[in-house]
Amino acid sequence: MNESIMQIIERLKSRRPLQQLAPERIWDEALDAEIAAISLANPDAPEGIALKAGLHLWNDSLDRSHSYAQLIEDNPTGGYWHGLMHRMERDYSNAKYWFYQAGAHPVMDSLQKRASEWLLHEIDFKQLPEGEIRDMLYEVTKQPRWNPAAFTDSIALQGRGLGCEALRQVLEELQHIELLELIAYTLRAAEESERVSR
Repeated sequence: MNESIMQIIERLKSRRPLQQLAPERIWDEALDAEIAAISLANPDAPEGIALKAGLHLWNDSLDRSHSYAQLIEDNPTGGYWHGLMHRMERDYSNAKYWFYQAGAHPVMDSLQKRASEWLLHEIDFKQLPEGEIRDMLYEVTKQPRWNPAAFTDSIALQGRGLGCEALRQVLEELQHIELLELIAYTLRAAEESERVSR
């Protein structure tokens, strides 16, 4: 994959503070223009379209991300990015619909492993306030596969004011892990598609 894409990804990986659960504006307008200008050997390939959808979403450009995700609604990765976009705009039922459409996406295994390990090694559940969000987060440490619908429910509870600052930070870190895993998967798929099209 070309160097400019890798530079975009590195910039997004290092953004601090982490991406909000419900971003209100594009994080970096200049970066959004760079993402839009990415040139791919096969611009109609679902893998490349998914990569642009993901990068725009990571930059809080929800509308642009949505326009790309809509082009590949029948693609599991496109469906997953579509679901994330709706979750970030607080359309939780629509988000869960798209997660269902994405099915048992291959990224859910590596994502589950990484999220569970982070929670078990970095979070003291006794220090988190009791309630549904903490219970849902604890469930992540025991479930066999990442459940984006259940994670969406946790974020919805936080959005309704049923969480606290500490829980928000945990949810944002898990969202960051989710984005890292999905962008890595999407990038590998786009690189493979580019190799095949040459």
